[in-house]
Amino acid sequence: MKTDFRQILSKLEGDLMAMEARVPNLLERFKTGAQLADDSVTQLKHLVPQHFDSTIDEIFFFKHIQPHILAKKIYYAQLFRIEADRPKTIRDDYHKFLDQELQRITMFFEVHNALFLYFRGGATERDEQYFLRNSTYNNEYPVDLDGMLDTRFCTVTSFKLAELIALEGVSKYLITRLENLYALPRNLQYKPRLRWTESKTDLVELGYALHLNGSFNNGDADIKQVFEWLENSLDVDFGNVYSNFRDIRMRKKEMASFLTRLKDGLLKRIEEMD
Repeated sequence: MKTDFRQILSKLEGDLMAMEARVPNLLERFKTGAQLADDSVTQLKHLVPQHFDSTIDEIFFFKHIQPHILAKKIYYAQLFRIEADRPKTIRDDYHKFLDQELQRITMFFEVHNALFLYFRGGATERDEQYFLRNSTYNNEYPVDLDGMLDTRFCTVTSFKLAELIALEGVSKYLITRLENLYALPRNLQYKPRLRWTESKTDLVELGYALHLNGSFNNGDADIKQVFEWLENSLDVDFGNVYSNFRDIRMRKKEMASFLTRLKDGLLKRIEEMD
């Protein structure tokens, strides 16, 4: 029976991978993904026995099979909703929409952080409490699941675990979308949300420090790429960067004065918090 369950999960993952490659339209892709996952959920429900051969088999199913298949359905359904509901015209509205979706997911993870850490950490000490249908824990349903939980197919914990697995993927999708917004070229007239209000020389000092520290692309980004990114992100026109760097080198008191101010301000704040 365990092998049958694994085959359903493996087949679904293969079908979804093939579907992702052949369906270019986002809404159609997410709708199809949700349908494929729903078909697997239905198939799985028909195979769930009233009594498993052992508690080990039951725990395995509700911890490693059912949540992962249900998570696929939740994941694609959430992405379909996000793309269907997203603002289509004003870029700032789209950015706000993505932020709100990400905040909603963050709040869910904060509420269920203990379960997520339990699962990701490979813990097992509460498996009988979390993943057996007849456990006391799974027969004390929270209000938000009352009347909607299929107790033959889900435990309270396996349902929440499926949501966590799905929303982890959704959050990665949202973060990628937000990063793509910030990566837009300047000729598209995207207006940054933040403005640099210190001097250009100070920003050049920071840019050189980050570059020399290897802080971008594991140290593979060249100095030109660093300052192009700063210009696009902060709407700054550096002009001659090397001229500004020369000014830094010619300072009489302290060449890295801006970095020193940053360090002093941070240390002062840390001391105040102690």
